[in-house]
Amino acid sequence: MGLFGSREEKLENKAQQYRNAGLFQYNDNIKASLAPKDGKLHVLMVNSFSKWLNQTFECENKYSGQIDGIVTAMQDDGYEIVDVKFNSIQGQGLTGNMEGFHTLILYR
Repeated sequence: MGLFGSREEKLENKAQQYRNAGLFQYNDNIKASLAPKDGKLHVLMVNSFSKWLNQTFECENKYSGQIDGIVTAMQDDGYEIVDVKFNSIQGQGLTGNMEGFHTLILYR
């Protein structure tokens, strides 16, 4: 192992940071907007962005980690995730170089 860790360790650390960011957003912004647990189907729309200048073929670990953190926290709070859908929009952000995501989480 090198002084600064392997590429794999760096990716794992970054993935955990993104999941933590999703958990923070859940606790800070999303949790208060969730419908009560009443057995009915509900929707949650999350707006987010890809990594800056994400131009390579790779796991989009920023988006994946943040959404995973939110979905995991919802399940930990007793919500059932029924489905997750998304769409992407090119040319977003101040520079127009980011990809925007709308994620629809269907839950009970």
